[in-house]
Amino acid sequence: MRRRLTVALLAMLLLAGCGGQHSQRPAVANYITQAGRIEAALDTPLTAVTQAGAGFAKARGRHARMVDRLAGAGAERILLHASTQIESLRARLAALPAPPPATRLRRLLLERVDLQARLTREVAALVAFVPRFAAALGPLGPATRGLEVSLSQRSAYGAAAVTAAYAAKATALRRFQASVDTVLVRLRRLRPPAVSRPGYRAQVAALVGMSTSAGRLARSIAAGPHGDVSPILAAFDRAAVSTQSVAVQKAQIAAIRSYDAQSGKLDALTRAIDDERLRLSNTLS
Repeated sequence: MRRRLTVALLAMLLLAGCGGQHSQRPAVANYITQAGRIEAALDTPLTAVTQAGAGFAKARGRHARMVDRLAGAGAERILLHASTQIESLRARLAALPAPPPATRLRRLLLERVDLQARLTREVAALVAFVPRFAAALGPLGPATRGLEVSLSQRSAYGAAAVTAAYAAKATALRRFQASVDTVLVRLRRLRPPAVSRPGYRAQVAALVGMSTSAGRLARSIAAGPHGDVSPILAAFDRAAVSTQSVAVQKAQIAAIRSYDAQSGKLDALTRAIDDERLRLSNTLS
């Protein structure tokens, strides 16, 4: 409402002004009025973006898998529809002819709506990615617990029992490797947004390392109790905790800061637009 009143006031000032640039005043005032109407129309999809993002975050806070999945699907539909509306209004704004004095204002308005559209697409990608990422990783927990149970069995008496125990552990490792490989197939079908990319890549790399180590360990154990498996176990452990490394955390923080910077740029563009409208009113009055 404040922005609409400001636009109307500036348009009135431009029309009421006097001076050597009289021929430009009506055109500039008309442009400000028409652009203001398009900006007002943008309020609807932008409000939907804010509400959908907040609703998705609230649903995720409940830690309910079904609610999480449904909330993500609903938010994604809303955001994609809002993105379409924003793109349509952007086209209207771009088609609106601007008189020479309003050229900079036009550029700033288009830059802001472009950024709004990009952020909307990123939020849509995020709410689509997060539940699918969690669902793809779902089998990993049970597979890990099953492997831990199998590897913790240590009691075996007699050569035949020892051989059978090693064979069972090798089978458990191959089963775990198959589960990890299935998870990897699902993960590689996903398209993470920029803010989620460092964590996604780290998770994929960790699972590749765990799968490779599990396969090597299975082959070594299947050969009997004679080989030294400690280097393979160390490699497995490094892969398992690699997503928690300092390098990964720094990359994730950098991605979040980059996303936050776009929001800061949006605020800066809004201030620049307000300043440019004021400059036009002072220059042409």
